[in-house]
Amino acid sequence: MDIVNQLRLLKQIYSENMVWDEGLQASRHVMPESIPIQDREALEAAGRHPNQFIKPQHDETIAELKMLAKQWTLDEAVQAFVASLWSSPMIWRSLLTGKLIASNMPNHEHRPYPSSEICEICGLSVNQAEDKTIQWYWRMTEGTPLDGDPFGHVLALRELIDVKDLPVPNEYDRWTFRAVLTVLRTLPPKTRYSKAAALLKKEGLLPTKTEYVYRNLLETLALIGILDTPEHPGLITAFTSYRERDQRPNVRVEVQAPLAWWDSSVGVNEENLARLFYDFDRRNVLLEEKPAQSPSLDETMLGQLVKRKIVRSKVPKASPDAGTGSVQPGDVYAVRVREGVWITVYCHELKDNRVVVEYLDGVFPEMPGKSELIMTVRPRPHERWQCSALAIDSTSWVRRVARNMPQPLSMLPVPDRIPFHHAKDLKHMAGWCFPHL
Repeated sequence: MDIVNQLRLLKQIYSENMVWDEGLQASRHVMPESIPIQDREALEAAGRHPNQFIKPQHDETIAELKMLAKQWTLDEAVQAFVASLWSSPMIWRSLLTGKLIASNMPNHEHRPYPSSEICEICGLSVNQAEDKTIQWYWRMTEGTPLDGDPFGHVLALRELIDVKDLPVPNEYDRWTFRAVLTVLRTLPPKTRYSKAAALLKKEGLLPTKTEYVYRNLLETLALIGILDTPEHPGLITAFTSYRERDQRPNVRVEVQAPLAWWDSSVGVNEENLARLFYDFDRRNVLLEEKPAQSPSLDETMLGQLVKRKIVRSKVPKASPDAGTGSVQPGDVYAVRVREGVWITVYCHELKDNRVVVEYLDGVFPEMPGKSELIMTVRPRPHERWQCSALAIDSTSWVRRVARNMPQPLSMLPVPDRIPFHHAKDLKHMAGWCFPHL
């Protein structure tokens, strides 16, 4: 099975809801029934089946990262970085960040935060089970491990260690590199990372339309020292502890330092840029004189992934007992939690364009009919739970299956607190009342 098909299947698997595995103390993904058995077997033969969990240990992870990073020179990592902007798989971008982290990180013992197992020095979360397959999927489709995660970099470098031919940037990769710098240098004053990512996306400089990937590129450039600040330097200047990088100007800032503290008025760190990318033309380009893409977008890995369709389950036809019109008290709606798993909710009353709903007993392999409904309340472990849901009639995979149903039975008192949620959240919150899901 080629890599694009592996990614296509993983995209389908990882788009489904996760289930909590008590033994692993981690959330795992369930294989959708719509994936043919031959595809499942091919995915496993390629070593890419989901839920391959590993619990990293601190000292072993740091030692392996340093050992792996020595297999490449810094110049090779820089070359791979530029090639990964367009022509080569995005996982090669992790080579530069991994090399800099490993080279600059001091030897240290595990020093956890008081309330967690995350190391204050390197950011490694000890004993937190990681699915190595989803890590590979993220490296191929999103970018480098966020926040300089050491174990994420170990997994990425393990994938690259046996590749004989390092990617060499072509002329279009080199133009893309200059175009990214041009956009960053010409941003309006005080532009923050979210707006900068949107402007990069507008220029179509990466082979994807996902803005998150552009933000990841900005985080990577900041981490290595191209978009840093004097107070919050990148790795090419100095190693900063995870505790230092985790400081943010305010709680609304999602990214870590250095990018958390950077804006366009600080600008590109030209000294660090020349220090790392000395072998590349770093001058601005005319964005309107964009050369022909090489390879074309459709031939890049991400472009091919978008073209290959995912086979998904079809939304079932409307129930013959669904009736017409908007939601009313007494209605029962079926909610698809994931492929092959449906539950139901009862509608109690309407309030301000929202409907108060409550889970009913019963888990069904397909959207249930009226005759299959179980009209008893499904509570949380020790109490009833209801919520006021918005947009229940316009939410995908939430379908009315019956009208004018009697109040469901329950020996427990009605809850005294009713939170607000969107109807799309009903599938995510089902685990509160159906722990086995």
